[in-house]
Amino acid sequence: MKNRNLTTAWKQYEEGRAYKRTIGLYRRVDENERFYRGDQWRGVDAGGLPTPVFNLVKRIGSYLVSAVLSYKLTVRYTDLSIPYADPSDAVRHRQMTLEGLNRITACRWKQSGMDLILRRALYDAVLSGDGIFYCCFDPDLPGAGDFVGDIRTTTLDSVNLFAADMNSDDLQSQDWLILSGRASVESLREEAARFGVSAEEIARIRPDRDYDDGAGDYAGYETGDKATYLIRFYRNADGFVCWEKSTREVVLHSVQTGMRRYPLAMFHWDQVKNSFHGSSPLTELIQNQKYVNKAYAMLMKHMVDTAFSKVIYDKRLIPEWSNEVGEAIGVLSGGDVSGVATTIGVGEMQDGYTDLIKSVIDNTKELTGATDIVLGEADPTNTSAIIALREAAEVPLDQVRASLTACMESLAMIWLEMMREYFPDARAYAMEDQSVSLALSTLPLDAIGAYVDSGASKRFSQSMLISTLQHLLAEGHITFAEYLERLPDGVLTEKDKLLARARGEDDDRKVGDAHE
Repeated sequence: MKNRNLTTAWKQYEEGRAYKRTIGLYRRVDENERFYRGDQWRGVDAGGLPTPVFNLVKRIGSYLVSAVLSYKLTVRYTDLSIPYADPSDAVRHRQMTLEGLNRITACRWKQSGMDLILRRALYDAVLSGDGIFYCCFDPDLPGAGDFVGDIRTTTLDSVNLFAADMNSDDLQSQDWLILSGRASVESLREEAARFGVSAEEIARIRPDRDYDDGAGDYAGYETGDKATYLIRFYRNADGFVCWEKSTREVVLHSVQTGMRRYPLAMFHWDQVKNSFHGSSPLTELIQNQKYVNKAYAMLMKHMVDTAFSKVIYDKRLIPEWSNEVGEAIGVLSGGDVSGVATTIGVGEMQDGYTDLIKSVIDNTKELTGATDIVLGEADPTNTSAIIALREAAEVPLDQVRASLTACMESLAMIWLEMMREYFPDARAYAMEDQSVSLALSTLPLDAIGAYVDSGASKRFSQSMLISTLQHLLAEGHITFAEYLERLPDGVLTEKDKLLARARGEDDDRKVGDAHE
C-alpha cells in the first residue's frame, strides 16, 4: 500500500533515484572516487599476493583538472542595447552601471573563492561526469556596503540533483529541479518551527537511513540522527521561480522569488546523448588500473619467492642443513661428498612481462592526453618543442573548456538576477579601494549578456615570459634589476631583497659612469 503522506517532492525524488540506479551512476561515482583516492583493492581476494597501488587514476585525473584550469577565466557583462554613439545622460548612466557591475563581479569572484570552487566542480566532473554550481542567498554572510547578506556559490554532487526530464541536460527548460541533502533532525525541526509548522507536523520529521545514495563511500558514515531534506524548484503561472524545502512527509516552508532562472548551472566532462548526466574520463581507466596493480602484485610475489638461490641437500647424508658462518657440516657418506648438496639459481622472469606493464601504463596516459611531456616527466632539452607538444596534447580538452565556459556564463546571469532580487537599487557596494553604487533596475535583463574571457595559459605564458626575459638580459637589452622587476612572483625567494641590491648596484654604476 502506498504511503499517501509522502510529499510531492519525495515521490519525484524516488523516481529520480531509480533512474540513477538504472544507469549505474551511484556505483560508478563510488568506484571512481575510491580509485582516485587510492583504495583500489577493496573486495578483492588477493590470494596471498601483495596489494600495491600504482595510482594512474589520480595522476591522470589531477592532470586533467589542472590542464583545464591552466587558463585564467574572467566574467564580464555587456549591454547590447546601449547606443554608444548616443551621448545622453541616460546612456552614460547605464554605461557606468554596467562598468560598476563588472567591477563588483570581479570582486565577488575573489571574495567567494571562485578559483577553488571551480577546481572542486572540475574534480566532481572528473569523478562523475558532471560539474554543478548552486547559488543561494545567505543572510548570515557579511554584507557589502549598507545591506545584509550576500550570494553564496557552492558545488553540488551529481547524485544529489534530479530533474523532471532525465533525458535532457538543459536545466532552465525543466519543469522542476530537486536537490537533496542531509541535515540533523534537530536543525530541521528548528527550521520548521521558525516557519510556523505545527508541532504535530514537526514530530513527523524523523531520522532515516537514506545515506547510501550519497557520493562516495564515506557518505554512509554519519554521526547523530539525520534526515534527508529536499529543495524543489519550479515556476509558477507567471514564470517566476518558486522553491519549497521538505522532508519525506513534511513541507518546511515555501518561497516565491522574483527570478526567472533556476539558481543552478551545470556542465559535463563528456556529453552523453539523451541523458541528463555526462560521462567521467576515469571510468575507462579502472580496468587498466586493476591490471597494472595485479600485474605488479604477481611480479612482486615472483621476485620474493625466487630472488634468492636455494640449497638442496641429501637428508640421508645430512640430517639438517646449517647456514651458520664457519660451522662444519657432518656428512655420513663413506668418503664421497660430491653429491651431498647443490644450489638452485634464482627464478627467471618471462621475457616482455615488464615491457607489457610499461606499455599499458604508457598507452593509458597517452590516450587520455596525459603524456610524459605534459606531466613533466620528459627530459626538458627543447623548451619550445615541449610547449608545442603540451598545447597539442590539450586540444581534446577544448570541448571541456567550452562546456565550462557556457556554464560560467549561465552562472553569471544567475548572479545578476539574484543581485536584482536581493540587493536594493542605489546601494553602495564596498570595494577594496572605493564603493560603487548600482541601479540594477535600469539595466534591461533581456539585453544584458554575460561572456567569459579565457586568458593565456597561466603555466605556458609564465615559462615563455621567463625565457624571453632571460634572452633580453643575456643580450644586454635590460638590466638585472629590470629583469627581476618583471619576473613573476613566486619564482624566486626573497626577490625583494635581491631586487633592492640590484637597484643599488645599478645606481652605483651610474654614479661611477658620471664621474668618468
